Amino acid sequence: VGPVDVLTALHAAAAVLLVIAGGAKLARPVPTAQLLSSLGVAAGRGVVLAIGAGEIALGLAALLVGGPGPAIAVGLVYLCFAVVVARAMRVGAPSCGCFGRVDAPPSTVHVVGNLAFAVVSFAAAAGDTPLEVMDAQPAAGLLFVLAVGVVAGLSLVAFTALPEALGARDATAAPQPFRIDEPGSTR
Repeated sequence: VGPVDVLTALHAAAAVLLVIAGGAKLARPVPTAQLLSSLGVAAGRGVVLAIGAGEIALGLAALLVGGPGPAIAVGLVYLCFAVVVARAMRVGAPSCGCFGRVDAPPSTVHVVGNLAFAVVSFAAAAGDTPLEVMDAQPAAGLLFVLAVGVVAGLSLVAFTALPEALGARDATAAPQPFRIDEPGSTR
């Protein structure tokens, strides 16, 4: 596995996340519609469904067709996502709206992840397509597919569950006032 294969795997993971996010928007469009509304964009169910379908189509094109065009398009979409998530953080939106969950708060982790996926997708535009990498590996690229799945899964957790867990930790870690008990007190 060379450095180009790693870039292609990271780009393929970004494409897989696009398919997952698009599917989530099709299944549960309300969080995305609410996010867009909080950003001042009037987008009803139909707009969110179109966005979701577009994400699925682009993700599948990047995975199955490959090449510079889909890779650059994925990079541009992730740049847009970074801007949207950063704006969502600024307005205090309760959800990033990405994965159909209302409890996935926008976070710096998500912005940085989106920017990283943009960079690797732009870089992957100059390399082999995911199918070419798989064809060049033993066992039909099973290791490549496994790596893509692990990166996509970990990214999904980092974008959704990690910010939620960190927020819960911060909420329960409120500092307690320092008290000295009096001798003989029953506290």
